[in-house]
Amino acid sequence: MSLLEQNKMDIITYLGDFLASLVNISPPAARGLLKLAIKDEIGPFKPFVQVNFNELKATIQNALKNRMDKLGFQNIEGLISLMLNELRDNQSFITMAKV
Repeated sequence: MSLLEQNKMDIITYLGDFLASLVNISPPAARGLLKLAIKDEIGPFKPFVQVNFNELKATIQNALKNRMDKLGFQNIEGLISLMLNELRDNQSFITMAKV
Protein backbone atom coordinates (compact mmCIF):
# COMPACT_ATOMS: atom_id res chain seq x y z
CA MET A 1 0.00 0.00 0.00
CA SER A 2 1.41 3.38 -1.00
CA LEU A 3 1.85 6.27 1.43
CA LEU A 4 -1.09 8.01 -0.24
CA GLU A 5 -3.32 5.00 0.24
CA GLN A 6 -2.17 4.61 3.85
CA ASN A 7 -2.93 8.26 4.64
CA LYS A 8 -6.41 7.99 3.11
CA MET A 9 -7.17 4.91 5.18
CA ASP A 10 -5.71 6.63 8.24
CA ILE A 11 -8.29 9.43 8.03
CA ILE A 12 -11.10 6.89 7.80
CA THR A 13 -9.60 5.02 10.76
CA TYR A 14 -9.16 8.28 12.66
CA LEU A 15 -12.72 9.48 12.01
CA GLY A 16 -14.12 6.05 12.84
CA ASP A 17 -12.22 5.95 16.11
CA PHE A 18 -13.39 9.49 16.87
CA LEU A 19 -16.99 8.45 16.21
CA ALA A 20 -16.53 5.43 18.48
CA SER A 21 -15.46 7.70 21.33
CA LEU A 22 -18.51 9.90 20.80
CA VAL A 23 -21.15 7.18 20.75
CA ASN A 24 -19.52 4.57 22.97
CA ILE A 25 -19.30 1.74 20.44
CA SER A 26 -16.26 -0.29 19.49
CA PRO A 27 -13.80 1.36 17.08
CA PRO A 28 -14.18 -1.43 14.49
CA ALA A 29 -17.98 -1.00 14.56
CA ALA A 30 -17.69 2.78 14.15
CA ARG A 31 -15.19 2.42 11.28
CA GLY A 32 -17.54 -0.07 9.62
CA LEU A 33 -20.44 2.34 10.03
CA LEU A 34 -18.38 5.09 8.41
CA LYS A 35 -17.28 2.82 5.55
CA LEU A 36 -20.86 1.72 4.89
CA ALA A 37 -21.93 5.38 4.87
CA ILE A 38 -19.19 6.17 2.33
CA LYS A 39 -20.46 3.38 0.09
CA ASP A 40 -24.04 4.68 0.50
CA GLU A 41 -22.97 8.20 -0.46
CA ILE A 42 -20.56 7.62 -3.35
CA GLY A 43 -21.35 4.08 -4.46
CA PRO A 44 -19.74 0.68 -4.09
CA PHE A 45 -17.15 0.96 -6.84
CA LYS A 46 -14.95 3.85 -5.70
CA PRO A 47 -12.07 2.66 -3.49
CA PHE A 48 -11.82 4.27 -0.06
CA VAL A 49 -8.37 5.59 -0.96
CA GLN A 50 -9.92 7.75 -3.69
CA VAL A 51 -12.44 9.46 -1.41
CA ASN A 52 -11.70 13.19 -1.12
CA PHE A 53 -12.49 15.80 1.53
CA ASN A 54 -15.75 16.96 -0.06
CA GLU A 55 -16.98 13.39 -0.40
CA LEU A 56 -16.17 12.67 3.24
CA LYS A 57 -17.98 15.84 4.27
CA ALA A 58 -21.06 14.90 2.21
CA THR A 59 -20.94 11.38 3.61
CA ILE A 60 -21.03 12.66 7.18
CA GLN A 61 -23.79 15.16 6.43
CA ASN A 62 -25.98 12.70 4.54
CA ALA A 63 -25.39 8.96 4.65
CA LEU A 64 -23.78 8.76 8.10
CA LYS A 65 -26.54 10.93 9.54
CA ASN A 66 -29.19 8.69 7.93
CA ARG A 67 -27.57 5.51 9.20
CA MET A 68 -27.26 6.94 12.72
CA ASP A 69 -30.94 7.91 12.64
CA LYS A 70 -31.98 4.43 11.53
CA LEU A 71 -29.90 2.93 14.34
CA GLY A 72 -31.56 5.15 16.93
CA PHE A 73 -28.61 7.28 17.99
CA GLN A 74 -29.42 10.26 20.22
CA ASN A 75 -28.37 13.88 19.53
CA ILE A 76 -27.50 13.13 15.90
CA GLU A 77 -27.22 16.81 14.91
CA GLY A 78 -24.67 17.40 17.67
CA LEU A 79 -22.71 14.28 16.72
CA ILE A 80 -22.67 15.24 13.05
CA SER A 81 -21.48 18.72 13.98
CA LEU A 82 -18.62 17.27 16.04
CA MET A 83 -17.68 14.91 13.19
CA LEU A 84 -17.66 17.78 10.67
CA ASN A 85 -15.53 19.90 12.99
CA GLU A 86 -13.07 17.04 13.38
CA LEU A 87 -12.97 16.53 9.61
CA ARG A 88 -12.38 20.23 9.06
CA ASP A 89 -9.66 20.32 11.74
CA ASN A 90 -7.89 17.47 9.93
CA GLN A 91 -8.43 18.74 6.39
CA SER A 92 -4.71 19.35 5.94
CA PHE A 93 -4.10 15.69 6.76
CA ILE A 94 -6.37 14.71 3.87
CA THR A 95 -4.95 17.35 1.52
CA MET A 96 -1.34 16.44 2.30
CA ALA A 97 -2.08 12.83 1.40
CA LYS A 98 -2.56 13.98 -2.20
CA VAL A 99 0.93 15.52 -2.48
